[in-house]
Order: sequence, then structure tokens, then C-alpha cells
Amino acid sequence: MSVPEIVSEIVEQEIVPEIVPEIVPEKYTLTQMIQDGIEHILRCVIFWESEDTKIGMIIQMIHHAFIYGIVLWYVYIHTFSTSYFQLVLLAFIWFLVWLQHICCKACLFFNIQQKLIGNHTTIMDQLLHLFNIPESDDVKNGVLFISSSLIMCMLSCEVLSRTIMAIKNLF
Repeated sequence: MSVPEIVSEIVEQEIVPEIVPEIVPEKYTLTQMIQDGIEHILRCVIFWESEDTKIGMIIQMIHHAFIYGIVLWYVYIHTFSTSYFQLVLLAFIWFLVWLQHICCKACLFFNIQQKLIGNHTTIMDQLLHLFNIPESDDVKNGVLFISSSLIMCMLSCEVLSRTIMAIKNLF
């Protein structure tokens, strides 16, 4: 056999690899898209920092300040100011927070913090430890959903009752 014949036989033979690699496309969910968008916006706002851990710590401080600010605002509305419009605004802001907790199955800002800092401890970890409840992501999300929904329910009932009282006083 000549060399061209051997080459033509080799070319004609089908080479089948022993291991066929399976390429699975990576799923990009709506939650991940929203989270990446918020992270990009926050990186633009916090433009002076380039380290992920420092950006994550700044986001963590903003997140904690927001939580404590909402609680203090609620106390302020009920002790010093009886403004109906502040209560409606608070209920609307909490509705948006509750909606992102339910739709995204977690707090988006906490997920961004976890991603940037690498720290997976939450405020709820200490409460779960205090009551000897096993700490897992499912338990944390369940407590988050229940507490967020309970607060939303209480605020909605309060806005509804004050609205009914205001309508009643008109007549």
C-alpha cells in the first residue's frame, strides 16, 4: 500500500471519541438577572471602591441602616406623629421589600453581600441559635418569608383600618 492510500483510508474512517463531553447551558434566572443589575448599579454608586469585600461591607451597612430605619420610622409614626400619609408610604416601601422577598425567594441585598463578602451569617442566625433551631438556608428563608409577610399583613390592616375610620368620620 502506498502512502496516499493509507492516508485516504484514515481520512475515510470516522473517528469517534470515547468520551463525549456534555455541554449543558448555564441557566440564568430572572432573580440572578435582577441581582446582577442591582449589583452593577451599586458598583456604579460606590465607584470609589474596587475591592469586593469593601463594597460588600458598605452594602451590608446600608442594608442594616435600612432595616433599623424602617423600625425607627414605624415607632416614630406611632409615638410622635400620627400622619396617615407616612404610614401609607411606609406600607408601600415595605410592600416593595416584601415583594422582592417573595418573588426572588430571598433578600437580594443579602445575596449580594454574601457574594461579595463571602460571609453567610445573618441577623437570623443569632435568633435561631438562641431558640435552638437548626440553621439552614430553608429555615432562614422560611423565617424571612413569615416575618416579612406578618409585617406586611399588620401594616395593611393598619392602613385599611385608618382608611375606614377616615371615611366613617366624613359621614
